[in-house]
Amino acid sequence: MKKVYYQLKMYQKSPLRIGSGENEITDSDLMIDGKGCPFIPGSSVAGVLRNLCMNTIPTLSEEDVNEMFGDISEDTISESHVLVSDAVGPGTASASDYKITVRDGIRLDEWGMTVQGNKYDFQVTETEMPYYSVLEWTGEEGDYQKEIADGLDPLMKSLVFDGISFGARTTRGYGNMAVTVKRIDYQFPEDIEEWMKFDPLDEESFVNGTDITAESQKNAYIKICADIKIKGSFSVRVNTARAEVFSDGSVPDSVPLSNLEEKPVIPGTSWAGTFRHHMQALLRQLNMDSTEKNRTVEINRLFGMEEKEGEHIRSSIRFGETVISGGAPYSLTRNAVDRFTQAPRNTALFTSRLWQGGHGKLEIVIDRNKWNKFQIQLLAVSLIDLELGLLSFGGASGTGHGRCSVMHLTVDGKDMTRQIKENNSHFLEEFL
Repeated sequence: MKKVYYQLKMYQKSPLRIGSGENEITDSDLMIDGKGCPFIPGSSVAGVLRNLCMNTIPTLSEEDVNEMFGDISEDTISESHVLVSDAVGPGTASASDYKITVRDGIRLDEWGMTVQGNKYDFQVTETEMPYYSVLEWTGEEGDYQKEIADGLDPLMKSLVFDGISFGARTTRGYGNMAVTVKRIDYQFPEDIEEWMKFDPLDEESFVNGTDITAESQKNAYIKICADIKIKGSFSVRVNTARAEVFSDGSVPDSVPLSNLEEKPVIPGTSWAGTFRHHMQALLRQLNMDSTEKNRTVEINRLFGMEEKEGEHIRSSIRFGETVISGGAPYSLTRNAVDRFTQAPRNTALFTSRLWQGGHGKLEIVIDRNKWNKFQIQLLAVSLIDLELGLLSFGGASGTGHGRCSVMHLTVDGKDMTRQIKENNSHFLEEFL
């Protein structure tokens, strides 16, 4: 018999949203342990790993994955060969090591307007602390080649190369983790005494383990990376209830959303809504929204939607969270005016905190098997419009805010900056 242990050491690259099912503080509160520290349940870790094995490891069939991770069917019940622990912080971590913030979510109609009664809020967490999760595989020599050499080892190499995502809204940039992996093996009965002294849940037990090297296993996705520069100012806003007090004692009505480092961010949800509505607008401009309704339905399905029967369609396009470096904040105080007389409304004075300038990176990953030539061309045109400043994001985008230019663009590592600067709307088609 053999035992193989993998220690996954994971660092957050974006906010983590793991709901507990409670709604005492927000509509979706975080899952936290007895110390007040957020964690990722082992069942969630196992589910993500199982799904990745199914979709990214070509040497494993569905039957192989079910045998390795366990299966419950009408005919059989099989036990998992892999035990997965919760992903938790180091033993020295405390609640003060985690920044828990509240973010807002809204549902928009096809015109980009908020749907009545569809606003909600949820908790996310950010930390510089690592999360540790341990996998324990137990099997006979005959299973080793298929489940370890051809299964878990390639999966671990893929995780080190691509990272991993947990929780809700992973296709919108939440829950992204960078991963390092160490491995330790035991052969029985030869290593029984050494194994008895081994504590897999002690993060220091893997110090002398074998490092897993990075190796990509994915070939079904197209990765687009755009270096963007902000033109003017933008604001992805947090409302006044969570705004900080200015040095003069005043409180703004809204401030830019920021991350753990207090840098402004553009969440993947904002990018997804912006691109989705822009592509729908392009259809209307091409007079295809009314003549070919199925085009709009296809876009909705690609971006994720809920079918009439209650079936949820997972998005085939993923947007990362963009962190803005450089630039500076400024305050803008305005009056709301009457639409007929143009006179200032009483008690309608409000102050917004906006962000001027800066630069960041927009990452888009699409499933090449679920996009056709027409849809990929719509995405290409949208990226060109982003460069031209015609596709804007965030609040007050209709009054000149939220515009940017694309300084550099790569697709699967290939430089496509010239193509987008020349308004080549076909530049993505070669990657399908």
